[in-house]
Amino acid sequence: MDDVTAEEVMARFGKAYFSKDPAKIASVITPDAEWHFAFGADAPDGRVRRGLDGFMRGIAENDALFERLRFNKVVCRGLTDEQFVMTYVVDGQYRAGEPFTLRGVELITVRDGRVALKDVFWKQQTG
Repeated sequence: MDDVTAEEVMARFGKAYFSKDPAKIASVITPDAEWHFAFGADAPDGRVRRGLDGFMRGIAENDALFERLRFNKVVCRGLTDEQFVMTYVVDGQYRAGEPFTLRGVELITVRDGRVALKDVFWKQQTG
């Protein structure tokens, strides 16, 4: 990842993500970046969004689905020069009112210090 650490990549990504500013998001993802969500209709990859337009759509979809999302206990561990694993606990609430706390894992691929693939896996709450 050149001279950039996994923590720095995700700190920049997180700031851009929560700003919802397309220019900031474009600066932290590659033009062909992919975001594979934890669930969705694009089997077997969940919900897949590509490029800046896809990331913006994914953010809007998350805003429509979740009243809040907070990521805690975030840990990044390098795998290769271009990949790392990020683990966390996500506390959230669906707009429909259901709160949740789940463990998450993401496989992040980085190119030129920017996110090229964000592949998300969440433990699921079932009855």
